[in-house]
Amino acid sequence: MSINHTSSNYFYLNQLQAFIPQLLTSNRQIIQGHLVTDDLATNQQNKQPDSSQSRQSDWWRIRPKCRTSFSVTAKLFWQDNSLQLKISTIPDYILDPFRSNYFWYFDALETKNYQLRFIFNTDVRDTYVSSSNINQEAIERETSSDILATPWVDIRLVKLLSTDSNAIELDGVLFKIDMPESVLTIPSKLFQAKTDFKLGIYITNNTSTTLGFYQLSSIDAILISDDGKPINPSGEPTKLAWKNNEQNYYLLQLGEKMFVDLCGKLLWYSSQLQFAISSKTRSLNGKSGSYYFPNLKAGALYRLQVIYQVSELRARRLEEQVLEKFWSGRIAMPIVEFRLIKG
Repeated sequence: MSINHTSSNYFYLNQLQAFIPQLLTSNRQIIQGHLVTDDLATNQQNKQPDSSQSRQSDWWRIRPKCRTSFSVTAKLFWQDNSLQLKISTIPDYILDPFRSNYFWYFDALETKNYQLRFIFNTDVRDTYVSSSNINQEAIERETSSDILATPWVDIRLVKLLSTDSNAIELDGVLFKIDMPESVLTIPSKLFQAKTDFKLGIYITNNTSTTLGFYQLSSIDAILISDDGKPINPSGEPTKLAWKNNEQNYYLLQLGEKMFVDLCGKLLWYSSQLQFAISSKTRSLNGKSGSYYFPNLKAGALYRLQVIYQVSELRARRLEEQVLEKFWSGRIAMPIVEFRLIKG
């Protein structure tokens, strides 16, 4: 999410509940969200920041003439045979002493189409909005022009193929994550020593029409440690233009498939063991961009989810150039696990 603030004045977001998600069914029915806390507090319980937290509240001033970006982690999981969506009330990168442990939960989800957006909470009081109040307010303000919210985005929940837990088929296109090795050997600490392993995505066009699949900047990745926490990459990949003489898309006929090679490897950097995969980007000097996940440990079990994504705008531009239909969307591959062992 981002706010492009063009006014000359500051404005503020609620420091305890900056973002309020709304989830709709395909027939525009609002799904009731529940505001809960990991500390099992009730929805009506307020959390007042202490003086040290209040001094950090300047972070919530949105500067004038500036674009400010935010990200939150959403988790989809099963609990008591109910499919649930969990979304934090504040961004991922707030410092731990100021981190909220409140979350929005949406439960009893199904393999259907949904729409999601976030309302920016500009109520600067140090209190939480209850789940019942915000849903009622959202209904009343649905057609109001003063609501500050992101555009709606489409979400589709799909099941894995019963015959292959590493594959998902969506509208006739088959996506499969391929990582044959589940045990990876840690390389020695010698200069430029590394362990290469196969990792990538097979994409098969099972539709009746030719489809194009774009590659540049099309990969995102999430790595989860054995304690259930995500590992932040050591640096964002450089997303610059592909070389003019280098193919950045593939056209697939009925039954044809392509392999998006993510060039998996383990290596040492600054005395830390790193897990690296290609981000499908390219810098101006021709070097391939990668995601580097640092500080991995021998014997630990890790879970990796790769995401393939192409924007509708990018697909439309390619369709105008190539005169063929291009796939667009964001699809999360099934999670794969691997364990690290010493060589």
